[in-house]
Amino acid sequence: MNKYKPAAFCRRLQSLMLYVVCALLAPAQAEWKLYGDNGKAEFYYDPASIVVQGDTVAVWEMLNYSFPLNRVLSNRSRKEYDCSKGKFRILGGEFFAGPMLSGEIISESQEAESAWRIPDQGTRNMELMVLVCPVKS
Repeated sequence: MNKYKPAAFCRRLQSLMLYVVCALLAPAQAEWKLYGDNGKAEFYYDPASIVVQGDTVAVWEMLNYSFPLNRVLSNRSRKEYDCSKGKFRILGGEFFAGPMLSGEIISESQEAESAWRIPDQGTRNMELMVLVCPVKS
């Protein structure tokens, strides 16, 4: 029997609403700032898209690939970092056929990951967390 769980429903609705609001507020021509390049992809984030709510920070990230991966040359994702716990999750994103978020949308997701992950040291996820999480003094 499936029981109604208002707390879980409210959390999902809150995450969905945050994603929709952030997507609507994301400027059409974001000011993407390059923060990494591994030869296979360039990594960007949009400082203007940063939203801080308590210990969590949400930000748009874009990857621009140097060669197509399953017809995808770029993607953007909305990431949420729990700065106090050092964890992150993906709130949603889109994959594009062209460079720099151009061309056909190959696939997209608007469902936030339920599980939080700890970024590995030396990864772009860790680097982005350090860039966007406020420093507590």
